[in-house]
Amino acid sequence: MSDAPALSNRPHRQMSGGMALAEMLKLHQAAPMFGMGGFQLLPFYHAVGQVGLSHTLINDERCGAFAADAWARITGRPGLCDGTLGPGATNLTTGLVESLNAGVPLIAFAGNTNRDHSWKNMTQEARQTEILAPTVKEVIRVERIQRIPEHVRRAYAVATSGRPGPVLLDVPEDIAHGEYDFPEDELYADPATISIPARRIRPDADEVKCAAELLAGAKRPIILAGGGVHLSGAQEILTGFADALAIPVAHTMSGKGAIPCTHRLSAGLFGRYSRIANDLLEAADCILVVGCKLGEIATKRYVLPPRDVPLIHLDIVAEEIGRSARTDVALWGDVGAGIADLHAELSDGAAGARQARADYAAEVGRRMAAWRKEVTPRLTSDETPVNMARMCQELNNVLPEDAIVVTDGGFAAHWTGLLYDTKRAGRGIIANRGFASIGYGMPGSMGAQLAAPDRPVVGLTGDAGFNMVMGEMETAKRLGTAFTLIIVNNAASGYVKALQQALFGGQFQSSDLNELNYAEIANAFGCHGIRVEKPGALAGALRDGMAERSLPTIIDVVVTRDPAKMLPGVDNRAVPAKKGDRIA
Repeated sequence: MSDAPALSNRPHRQMSGGMALAEMLKLHQAAPMFGMGGFQLLPFYHAVGQVGLSHTLINDERCGAFAADAWARITGRPGLCDGTLGPGATNLTTGLVESLNAGVPLIAFAGNTNRDHSWKNMTQEARQTEILAPTVKEVIRVERIQRIPEHVRRAYAVATSGRPGPVLLDVPEDIAHGEYDFPEDELYADPATISIPARRIRPDADEVKCAAELLAGAKRPIILAGGGVHLSGAQEILTGFADALAIPVAHTMSGKGAIPCTHRLSAGLFGRYSRIANDLLEAADCILVVGCKLGEIATKRYVLPPRDVPLIHLDIVAEEIGRSARTDVALWGDVGAGIADLHAELSDGAAGARQARADYAAEVGRRMAAWRKEVTPRLTSDETPVNMARMCQELNNVLPEDAIVVTDGGFAAHWTGLLYDTKRAGRGIIANRGFASIGYGMPGSMGAQLAAPDRPVVGLTGDAGFNMVMGEMETAKRLGTAFTLIIVNNAASGYVKALQQALFGGQFQSSDLNELNYAEIANAFGCHGIRVEKPGALAGALRDGMAERSLPTIIDVVVTRDPAKMLPGVDNRAVPAKKGDRIA
């Protein structure tokens, strides 16, 4: 239970519904907001400026949701976005599903019709709450103006509790424009719900003991870490636990940074693409899954983990446990609390376990060194167009440990998931794996830079993804956000083209794009554009981009046009993976 007092506001006074929304957001230490106004929410927009909150006009509501999502991942506080009646609201759909599936706290405001005239063919009217209901944890429809403070508190509580996620506040026009004399004692916020995790639940003590017994008796245990580690803020707890008991840690794309990728026990990415993690997993005698849903990519379409190996699954959502893999011990609870309880249960034997697993722990380093030797020719390749592996290695070489990498859907995420190394525990990389929609890279980079203005932010997006959201360069320039965005320019929808190569032997359909110079386009938008055609120029371009602190930098990198080299390995959906398959 939190001892912090409720945050209360000014004395009661007459105000519009829009002003009440703004006052409640101010109490909740509101995030920067992204949206596009319409008549229904105009009193809210007016109030935002009056109370001193930050709101930015976005060029596409989906991008507003993406920017809010990235901001929330870095800060742990709910991101905020809005859309007007009809198309504004429905344009939020893709962004909200990303946050829902990834467990990211978000609050979206949607204007709706004046209730006196609803369903009389009002302009832009749609069944928007029904459309958006499956994309959020909860839809909160404001039917009474006096309930606005209660509804905002509820939105924050739902967004930050359990597995976090988005909440929709649907605000009719007459509520936003109406007025009410709000009592002083109604204008307050619960400080426990302002950031995640709002409510921690501990796993059952008896189940923790069972899990500890399995781990204590294991000679080759392995931890599979997902994005839930970040949502719990459990990175340091997990790193200490793994180190104390000499247990290797593999991660999903969302779980990268659960422990530093440079840690001696980091086994890297597991699942569809792997360095050494899949081999360790196949040879494990106990598996601890933490904050991971064990979805398609993590399990190589559900052939991992091995069925005959005891499995412990720790997750904040009980329904995820056992969904796709048989579970021997179910630990329902917060990842940080669960790992701490396991650590306490195993503490007496930790020194002995660490010593007994010394050779096993050293094996991780030997395997990783062998893998690096195998792939060094690709990591250092001088071929042109630029090899993706070389580009990822330049990120490793140039980026400081406090950098934030934001990766778009498609193979930008797969390459960096496999090859980019975080240098410290924490949210050093954002991959939009909740929905894996392309188009996230630039608005996500913008949101991340706003969340961490003093940290270098480097985004990666494909040319197809960038084409979807190019207009947000105007937004980024207007905001003065100083992120660097790499455009992986292969003149194609690369992931699709690579799969067509694997499945249909080079017969391509609707996967090629025009060759564009995105550096020139960036300069035309008033941003800083750099074109890179040779690998030797990558490091300098990255340094130039990070040095520019007044506007966005777009680095247009001309990468391989060979579809056989566009994926970081064998995609098991298209070609059966064979033992020894490594990066292309």
